[in-house]
Amino acid sequence: MRQNVLLAPYTTYQIGGPADTFLEATSVEEVIAALEWAAERDMPVFVFGGGSNLLFDDAGRRGLVIRMKSAELKVEGEEIVADGGVMMAKVVLAAAEADLSGLEAWNGLPGTVGGAVVGNAGCFGVETADVLKEAELWLPGEGVKTVNAILLQFTYRSSRLKMEGGVVLRARFKLMKGDRTAIQEKMREVARSRIQKQPAGSSTGSFFKNPPGDYAGRLIEAAGLKGKRLGKAQISDQHANFLLNTGGATAADIVALAELVEKTVQEKFGVRLEREVVFVPPE
Repeated sequence: MRQNVLLAPYTTYQIGGPADTFLEATSVEEVIAALEWAAERDMPVFVFGGGSNLLFDDAGRRGLVIRMKSAELKVEGEEIVADGGVMMAKVVLAAAEADLSGLEAWNGLPGTVGGAVVGNAGCFGVETADVLKEAELWLPGEGVKTVNAILLQFTYRSSRLKMEGGVVLRARFKLMKGDRTAIQEKMREVARSRIQKQPAGSSTGSFFKNPPGDYAGRLIEAAGLKGKRLGKAQISDQHANFLLNTGGATAADIVALAELVEKTVQEKFGVRLEREVVFVPPE
């Protein structure tokens, strides 16, 4: 454990102040030990993985911050078991190498297994809920517990874990045998689409959830906000649902820009946009 560690370098936004206490946990056992250590001391804990869907406050985070780097992955027949700290890109590649179909649409998806489960991550028509069989969790007050995916109560970009708390230690994905050539072609197609549609730069990907029957990016663009800047934060002029750190942006810059988007879209179209990105307050 290290003290007063800047969190910005561990996120795709490159934003965030210092954590009081910081640990990079390299195994599931180390994660559990750290969680129990903090619980014994009544210390607040925040756990994250790839840092691709969150925004840390400029003031940092009090208590213990755990970055999961546990990276064990096994292919068992038509299933893949992966630690919560495994990058989803590694899971997708392992599936393709084993001729397992079901994750091709996730080629290029950032973040870790744990983040994907908590946020019901998805793209190109495939969500975590579609491929997850069960998850091994650490739950406050209960400890380690393995639960069926249906008990996680997945909704669009959310889950029971996101609402109530809990840490994903491992996840088991149920896939199916596929044709290697078809799997590889689908992955190439997804990669080409990402390059064409998604802007480069420091961001968290889509900032807002798509409202029912519409797209957040379309609404933001129609509101005349594409390319809008506040401080060092900018709405991408390529895809309006990407809020970029153009270099040196603060969390306050991003939040102010997000609030402007929400207010403008609400006033113009009567639609209340909901954030997909998780803002992490100091405590």
